[in-house]
Amino acid sequence: MPKKATAGDTFQLRLIDLEYKGLSKKEMTKRIKQIYLEEYGDKLNAEIEIYQSSEATTLTQNSGYDGTAVYLKRHNENDKLFIISQGSKDKVDWNYNIKAMLAGKNYSQAQDTHKFTEEVINTFGIDKIREKPNIVGLSHSLAHNNNTTAHLVYGTFDEVYSVNGAQTNYYQLYSADNNFANKIRNQFFISRSDPNSIYNIDPNQLRQFAENYYKDKAKNIHQIISKDDPLYAASAVRGFFTLGNVEMVDTNPNYPGLRSLVEDIPDEVIQDFQELAIQYTTASNQGGINGAMQDILGVNMDVVNKIDDTFDILKTYTTDQAEIDEMIRQLDKKVPGLLQQVKTITSNSDLIFGRLEDAGYISNAQKQLIGKEFSNIETELEGIQETLSSIVDVRGTGNFITQIGGDIAAALKVKGHINAIKDSLKVLNQEDLLKVLDELKASHSIMEVLSGLSHGKKSYLGTDMLFTTNHGNKEIKVNISAALRMYQEGKTVLEEKLSKIRQFQAAIDREIPKSYDRNKYKVMRKIDDIEANPSVYTHILRKHLYFSRLDKKVRRIQVHDVFFPLEHTNLDEEIYELKQSVQKSYTYIENYRKAIEDLFTEEKEVATLFRLVEGE
Repeated sequence: MPKKATAGDTFQLRLIDLEYKGLSKKEMTKRIKQIYLEEYGDKLNAEIEIYQSSEATTLTQNSGYDGTAVYLKRHNENDKLFIISQGSKDKVDWNYNIKAMLAGKNYSQAQDTHKFTEEVINTFGIDKIREKPNIVGLSHSLAHNNNTTAHLVYGTFDEVYSVNGAQTNYYQLYSADNNFANKIRNQFFISRSDPNSIYNIDPNQLRQFAENYYKDKAKNIHQIISKDDPLYAASAVRGFFTLGNVEMVDTNPNYPGLRSLVEDIPDEVIQDFQELAIQYTTASNQGGINGAMQDILGVNMDVVNKIDDTFDILKTYTTDQAEIDEMIRQLDKKVPGLLQQVKTITSNSDLIFGRLEDAGYISNAQKQLIGKEFSNIETELEGIQETLSSIVDVRGTGNFITQIGGDIAAALKVKGHINAIKDSLKVLNQEDLLKVLDELKASHSIMEVLSGLSHGKKSYLGTDMLFTTNHGNKEIKVNISAALRMYQEGKTVLEEKLSKIRQFQAAIDREIPKSYDRNKYKVMRKIDDIEANPSVYTHILRKHLYFSRLDKKVRRIQVHDVFFPLEHTNLDEEIYELKQSVQKSYTYIENYRKAIEDLFTEEKEVATLFRLVEGE
């Protein structure tokens, strides 16, 4: 039975999720305050400062690291600095996953995690010795690997909290941590001059050595992991090892944990399958199947579609020869490695997909279909490889006409193979098969873990908090997060509306008399001018009284003026109606609040939450 999640656990999970939402600093500050209020039942007594990696100047170019620092300055308590490192998001991240976590060849994002933390400390002017802030690394997915590696190698954090993290890799640590590497070389008698010799050490012995070496720092690593998380299943591959205090959560009780399904599959098989799946998923998300074809095979489908078996092919060959040659070069470069990966999958098809069938993720018919399409892809890749070999043979004859004919025939064959591969990918993209991926992806999400941590009256919908109460035989769930947002934001909107009405009323009382006085002044100035300079206005008299023989002059003008008091339209009734509409909305919101509080008469904290959020 898992332990009951604390408010600290769920607060930090929801804080990690905020990093993915791309919020402004103002909106993020507001959301942090509300999440703290909901989880702890009290106002956050701290100043909040936020710094984002996009502002940083010390990070490695193109490492792909993303993160946000949240500094809670508490005054009376120890300050807390959260470094929220973002998990896998785009192609750069997944390429890093392959190089860093699968092969252990890259640790640049872990370096940037440390650089970012140090830059944040300097930017906020934090005195680590005097102020002793608690520096906490928060992470999900890839970010756990970054934060934990930074913690183990550079001592970046006091604590690391993660959810569904990509586990630490001892091959990666061998590259990043010189002290660890020296200990391994001394323990296992391997040469410094051959960095790949570490891969010859028995993985179990290496894992046990790494766990023992980092055991002290591991005490400050805390993880929540779904048994159904695909990354947790992948961590059965050689290289990965799990450190720290781990809380397992069953987010999908309808299926067994994925980890147990892959433990019997050889790690090199999982590695090939995982690398291919990552590459395909990333490329197809960005450009559909055509994008995947270009990324995996190096072929531009627009060029492929120009190749046909009509008389125009000679023209296409002539005008687009450079593009066709580039396609052939890319195929020659990428097909051998891709074919080897696909062969690894097809030769272990029953084992890989049989495990998914045993677990109930796919049916036997789906297993047969997947196996068939992977076999088709293998056949077509072999066909491409044979065709590429034939091009070399034909060009070796030195006969130009034969070469052109061979190139055109090869291009047509290659097009056929490529289109067949594309057809197989379309089959694998069928909606019912994609649902399997959706099930697996869902268990990787923070929302699923929050749901798995639900207990008693408190549960979660996405990352919103729900409270549950019973009335008679009915169970009623209320989205407290949404209710508090509606109450707080609704009152804010109404206060702004009332302020605008008051401004409008003040403008009426100010601007209309001012306009009357301004125009009255203009008229009086004009009268003074007319009376002072009567001859200037002779043309007015001539305009109305014209005597051809006599020249008339104006010698004096006297204006008899009367200015009546200002009488403008009375808008008091309209102003009153506007204020009444605001008051009715206030009454509605307060009734809404009271209705929710009445549902939870025994849970005083609901009323407390409304009272506290009102005082924000």
